[in-house]
Amino acid sequence: MTNIVITAVDTIEKGLETVSNQVIKQTEITSKELLGDIKPLSDEEIVKKKNEDEQKKQEEINQLRVSMGQGRNMEQEIEQIRRQKEEDENKKKQSQVQPQQQPVILNTESTNPSKQKKSRGSAFGGKKKKSQPDLQSMSQTSEFKGKID
Repeated sequence: MTNIVITAVDTIEKGLETVSNQVIKQTEITSKELLGDIKPLSDEEIVKKKNEDEQKKQEEINQLRVSMGQGRNMEQEIEQIRRQKEEDENKKKQSQVQPQQQPVILNTESTNPSKQKKSRGSAFGGKKKKSQPDLQSMSQTSEFKGKID
């Protein structure tokens, strides 16, 4: 019985080897099958391909420029930034000068009518003196005589 098992294992191994060799040979792909009939390019064909590629590249660049509005004009942008900086500096200088001039204007003119009336003064002249109440009138019982501590 062991001989039968050994011979069965041997035949199975041989069968597996033949089947695996056939599968491997069938799945092998040669370079000719994969790539077909590829021939190396001649010098003329290489030059022609390069020219075609360069032409395609130039066409794409032109299309992009047209779509982007002919690209950016750096010189104009730099000049515009310079002008803007100068304007900002001028505004800063003016804003520093204006606060110094504004208090003079504010002191001479007042927009509040009650303040204008006070600045004219009264017709009777002189300021009103505030009278302080005497000590007895401050006390409800009038007990205090003299100074209150």
